[in-house]
Amino acid sequence: MAASFEGFRSLIEHSPDAISLIDPDGEVLYASASTTKVLGYQPGELVGQNGWELIHPEDRDHSSAVLQQVLSEPSDPIRWHPRIRRKDGTYSWVESTVSNLLIEPDVQAIVVNHRDINARTAVDAEKHQQAGKLARSSSEIEQFAYSVVHDLREPLRTISAFTELLVQRIQMGDEDKGIAQFVVQAAERMTVLLDDLLAFATAGEHEAPQRVDLQRAVAAATQSLGQSIKASGAKIRIGYLPVVRGDQSQLVRLFQNLIGNAVKYCGKDLPEISVSAELKGPDWVIQIKDNCLGIAPENLDRVFMPFIRLANRDVPGSGLGLAVCKKIVEGMGGRMWVESKIGEGSTFFFTISAAAGLAVPVVSDGVGVSSGPLMDDKLPRVMTEENQICR
Repeated sequence: MAASFEGFRSLIEHSPDAISLIDPDGEVLYASASTTKVLGYQPGELVGQNGWELIHPEDRDHSSAVLQQVLSEPSDPIRWHPRIRRKDGTYSWVESTVSNLLIEPDVQAIVVNHRDINARTAVDAEKHQQAGKLARSSSEIEQFAYSVVHDLREPLRTISAFTELLVQRIQMGDEDKGIAQFVVQAAERMTVLLDDLLAFATAGEHEAPQRVDLQRAVAAATQSLGQSIKASGAKIRIGYLPVVRGDQSQLVRLFQNLIGNAVKYCGKDLPEISVSAELKGPDWVIQIKDNCLGIAPENLDRVFMPFIRLANRDVPGSGLGLAVCKKIVEGMGGRMWVESKIGEGSTFFFTISAAAGLAVPVVSDGVGVSSGPLMDDKLPRVMTEENQICR
């Protein structure tokens, strides 16, 4: 036994952790020199004491269960996080690893390694506290946004309505009518801006992830954009789109913004937009490609910033659409980026987690086939490449 203890000491003498050797009843047979640094005790002060009595009362039941498990399974070390009473009476969080040494066939000794994790625990607690503050702050911002939008919509409607009423009741020249029309248009733009601000404030909030058929999400988005798609003569090709884990309503909003932007900013050309997906590792990479004006290299990151507008001011918008898109994607744990060349169009990419337990997509003649029902009859059909789609 003495020879075994000497070998044990030589292995752990310089370890920064507090290492002790106890018998199956918890009596301390040996304590390393680093015990003083971790727990404040001199090694000799612990020898002969019951080590389990130093454990916080709330952690003793679990620690006792750990001991019994180690005694019954000598080959499997177990790690847990109890609180240990220091010499000054305070409790210290430690990461404890306990192993069973079979010194002789009928002689067992338990090695307990205590590592101080107070700093780590404090960091985790601070992160948790900061997360709570951030959640409360986010909720307060959302409530503030709702309040501002609600309080400002009514006066804007009043300005618009009474300006139009003045035009009807008062004889005005063309110049005065033009000024009145400018006021009405400004009120309408402010209303759109308020709606976009509210969308941006709430874009990061998601329901618990669910299985979402992206075919349906794109169909719902194109249905909402039906008038603008028809007016522009846009061609929208939709390839195979998978079932993913995400938020249905936010994904519909995401596709609506991206497809709507492509239709809006295509200049004089007829918009041609394609939506496709590629599986890479555990995630799907979704692509929305257009033939529009394109984005200069120096602006590829700026387009996702709030209130940044690169298009002509005659094109309606608030500069929040892509910022909302990026916030939606990041809120679901993905990332978003764009590749583009001036005059050749843009391709927007975003990643999203694949739903578990799905079969590999079946492809026939170039047309993706979903494993589930594709569409409700009321939604626009997902057309094949040959039919070149949503008109």
